[in-house]
Amino acid sequence: MTTSLNTAGMIPVHHPFNDTLDIWNYTGSERIYNLPSDVVDWVLLELRTGTAASTTVSKRAALLKSNGTIVDIDGTSQVKFKAVVPGNYYIVVRHRNHLPIMSANPVALGFSSSSLYDFSTAQTQAYGTEPMANLGGNVFGMYAGDGNGDGGIYGEDFVLYYSAQGQENYQVEDYNMDGGVYGEDYILYQTNQGYESWVP
Repeated sequence: MTTSLNTAGMIPVHHPFNDTLDIWNYTGSERIYNLPSDVVDWVLLELRTGTAASTTVSKRAALLKSNGTIVDIDGTSQVKFKAVVPGNYYIVVRHRNHLPIMSANPVALGFSSSSLYDFSTAQTQAYGTEPMANLGGNVFGMYAGDGNGDGGIYGEDFVLYYSAQGQENYQVEDYNMDGGVYGEDYILYQTNQGYESWVP
């Protein structure tokens, strides 16, 4: 949960999920001009009434903080979804170079308050079998290394890393998110190679 990209001024003011490759299929207008110092990067959230992608009812770009919480674009508030009625929803979290995860069960969400959902406490908090990486100390998080956003960490992601090696910028090949594409990114790719997302 490093803030290196933020410190270097590399995080874009507009969310990165409207790329020309149509990987994310998201055209929201979320942007922020005063990025809080504890922000790590953008994430894309989905709410689903079921586990299938076809049950998605809303998407929203939000901010990931260094303590692991996800907040709205004001940097502090819980994320707000427009035109979503109170109910129980699966929560999907996507990042531009990590494998996506989904809550293991529907979460109760309401107008004025909602339950906080903590993915980090156990593998069983996310949908699927071994859907997250053990970050040490029984803390769990998303697998890094999916540079092409296809839901798996394979050779294509290595090719992306290899082609961008040595570059410094905000880019998907920077798997450890330190602002540069170097050997540490290859180590993450190699460690996580072969893992696939369990998000349907």
